[in-house]
Amino acid sequence: MSIISAIFLLLLFAALAAIMAQVVSSSNTTAAQDVQGSRALQAAQAGVEWGLFQLDPNGDSAALPSCFATNPTVLTTISDYQVSVRCTPYPGATTTYAEGGKTLRVFEITATARATASQPLTIEREARVRVEKCRDSTITAAPFDC
Repeated sequence: MSIISAIFLLLLFAALAAIMAQVVSSSNTTAAQDVQGSRALQAAQAGVEWGLFQLDPNGDSAALPSCFATNPTVLTTISDYQVSVRCTPYPGATTTYAEGGKTLRVFEITATARATASQPLTIEREARVRVEKCRDSTITAAPFDC
């Protein structure tokens, strides 16, 4: 009887050890994916900042800026992540607003970062921002931003 009890206890402890190993393994995988997701979000935010700079680098043009690219521009300089950045006029292609002698145009910049390392899951994050650019007709020297 004691041998049967001992074998049962050994099997029970082996099953518990296997379950604990599985929980620890999935916990480590989840933590690694969380880190990858955070890095992807930071890469996407860097892509948005790059897009904001491309939109109107110095405010040195008296005319309102146009989108730098309506098709995604792929940045490969952010390590381990492929970042694509797109600019679209918001809400329409030629929508311009006039307000108190100032001319306004709204743009939406979208950056998507995807991990390039091969993993069982695709890690991807997107950052999106709407920005307004303004020109004041009374300003006669650069920068022309309002």
